[in-house]
Order: sequence, then structure tokens, then C-alpha cells
Amino acid sequence: MSAAVQYKNNREDQMHIVNTSFLKIVTGIHHYKIGTAYFSWAKKIVSNTIIDDFRKNKNYKALFEVDSIIEDHGMEDESEIDNDIDKEALQKILDTLPPATKLVFSLFALEEYSTKEISKDLDISYETVKWHIKEARKRLRKLVHRSKKIVEQ
Repeated sequence: MSAAVQYKNNREDQMHIVNTSFLKIVTGIHHYKIGTAYFSWAKKIVSNTIIDDFRKNKNYKALFEVDSIIEDHGMEDESEIDNDIDKEALQKILDTLPPATKLVFSLFALEEYSTKEISKDLDISYETVKWHIKEARKRLRKLVHRSKKIVEQ
């Protein structure tokens, strides 16, 4: 469920991911190799279910049409987000991102997919993946700095 929450804002969508993943785990248990980490195997199935669900969305390509945005805003310098926010606060901040940016950033930052893997799995260009990651970092950085100022006051 925690993986589904990272990618979906809506409770029904989260439960759909959980139920579909559970069904895939149960029906595919014969593929599990004894001696491997069960939790890692199951988590990979959940990640793949999330990617499959995202691909099924007939409008998902439109979410990734960012060429004009890249040209208008350009690529910004990368900088890391401070690591001193708790997981719940981070999840609330991630929920503010657009769905495509949230998916790409979550796969990259939380699931540790490479940009090439994300590009291949989501069938989008490498530059688009990089843009979503940078856009997420930029938005998250702003939100983190805003929340720090509020806490300091």
C-alpha cells in the first residue's frame, strides 16, 4: 500500500493498484524463486503494476508533452533537496506534483530506477524524463523552503 500511496493521490486508485498487485502476486507465486527476497520480488510486481496502470491511461502521452515547456523555461541547475523532512511531509509534498512528474520522480528518487529505465518503461524520451525530474526537484525545493520558513516563524 505504501508504494501505491507514493504514486496515486486518490484512495480508490491506490486500492486498485494494491488489489491488482496482490492478484498478480498470488497468481504468479510459482515464478517466485526460493532464496530470493520475497519483499523485493513483491515490491517489483507493485512497481510494474503502477507502470502498467499508468500506460493504460489513454491520455498518458499528453502528460509527457513537455517540449514547449522545456523551450520556454529551459533546464535549470540541479541541486538536492534537504534530507531533513520526514516521510509523511515528503509524501504530502509529492502529492502536489502533476501525475506524470510525480510518477517519474518517484520512480527515480524512491524506487531508484535509472533515467534510462524510466524512459524505456514509460516509453518516453530520455530528455523528457530528465525534465520531469528537474521540474519535480524545482517544485519540491520551493515547497520545502516555504515550509521551513513557516516552521521558523
